[in-house]
Amino acid sequence: MMKTKILFLLLAVLPFLNGCNNNEDVKVLLVGKTWRFSSFYYTDGDKLILDRYQDADEILKNNPNGFTLNFSDNNTFSGKAINTSFTGTWTGDGKTNDFSMTIAKTSGSDETLQIAKDFINAIKDVGSYKADDNNLSLKYKGGDEYMSFYVKKN
Repeated sequence: MMKTKILFLLLAVLPFLNGCNNNEDVKVLLVGKTWRFSSFYYTDGDKLILDRYQDADEILKNNPNGFTLNFSDNNTFSGKAINTSFTGTWTGDGKTNDFSMTIAKTSGSDETLQIAKDFINAIKDVGSYKADDNNLSLKYKGGDEYMSFYVKKN
C-alpha cells in the first residue's frame, strides 16, 4: 500500500517537475500583440547607447503603422517597415533565450530610408531575446546590438 501511494505521488508531481514547454513560455509573452519598434541600441561595456538615428523619433511618429511585428501561435510572424511588409517563421527558447526569425516573403516597394532597411536586416540577424508583457528586446547574433519594442496600444 505504501509503495502504491509513493508511486501515485510521483506520477502526480512528475508533470510539475518537468516544467512547461519552453517555446510555449515565449508564445505567452509574444503572441497576440502588435510589437512596435522604438529604437536600436547597443552596449559599450556597462554603458547603454541609444539609437544611432538622430531622427528616429520623427520617422516613427510619421509612420504610425510601420515598424511593427506580430507573432502567431504557429511560429509564423508578420511585420512592416514603412513600404515593405514581410512574413516568416520564428523560434524561441524560454530557457536559453535563443531566438531566430527568418523572413520568407516580402511585398511592397523597396525602402528608401536607412532606418527601415536596417530594421528589416536586423530581424534577419536576431539571435536572442528578452521580454516581459510589454517590452521586447531582440539582440543580434554575436554582438552587443539590440532592437527595442513595446506593445502598441490600439
